[in-house]
Amino acid sequence: MGEIERGAPEQPGQSAADEPGSQLSLWPVARDRETASAAAGTEAAIPAEPVWTLTDLGSFVLFVAFVSLPAALVGTAVVFFGLRQAFGWEITMAEAFTRVPVMVAMQTSWEALWLGFLYFTITVKYGQRFWDAVRWTRGANRPRNWLTAGALLALAAQLFFYISPTGNDLPIERLFTSPAAGYVLAAFGIVVAPFIEELVFRGFFYPVFERMWGFWTAVLLTALLFAVIHVSQLWGGWEEIAAIFVVGTAFSYARGKTGSLVPSYLMHLGYNAALFVSLYFSTNGFRELKG
Repeated sequence: MGEIERGAPEQPGQSAADEPGSQLSLWPVARDRETASAAAGTEAAIPAEPVWTLTDLGSFVLFVAFVSLPAALVGTAVVFFGLRQAFGWEITMAEAFTRVPVMVAMQTSWEALWLGFLYFTITVKYGQRFWDAVRWTRGANRPRNWLTAGALLALAAQLFFYISPTGNDLPIERLFTSPAAGYVLAAFGIVVAPFIEELVFRGFFYPVFERMWGFWTAVLLTALLFAVIHVSQLWGGWEEIAAIFVVGTAFSYARGKTGSLVPSYLMHLGYNAALFVSLYFSTNGFRELKG
């Protein structure tokens, strides 16, 4: 028999399953920059820094404004026209785009195209594994801790506006025209928005900003961009927009401190879920809103 290769002595009670990296998990365990750098020579290594650049971020902005938005509008219109022909609907195209289900369908298709851009850039242009590159790793704490943190953040925001009501008439509130509209908006706000927005802001934008300008600039800049995309929903409610900026800062802080995207996603999910659940019960099933 050949000589058995010698390695480090096995500790009593320790098995191969106890070694780092061999534990079963829903997400791979987050790695810090030193670990990632040391593993850079292996095929499965996560790059210590994002391989995409500020130019790619600019390309994304142009894609969102001038390619994906028109594509989503045209695609939604084509689908609606086909359904109207098939079912004999009498509603006009202009009227349809004022209805919440159509608006949400258009928004969902628009954001799906954002995800397509990110996936193409990371996997095709740079040849990286998508989930590793955006740091979709579990982090140190349990998922329920991040969900709870997001829910508590939502409750704190609601308590603040309960104590100091602004009386602002917000565009988002006018969308709640019926319980059905409320359910559609809640589904989008819980299922779609946290996932796509975290991939874009904390997964794609944040690491480039941190590499270029450092932790706090990246946190504040991504929080600012996060607030900007909500301005159309909260127009006229500057206190609400400021609150979204604070919430975005918390999400970005979690992303930066843990080195993982999952904590900020779970916080975002918990935040939105808590808002909609609270809204449901406080408005008698979405029946008593301003819409």
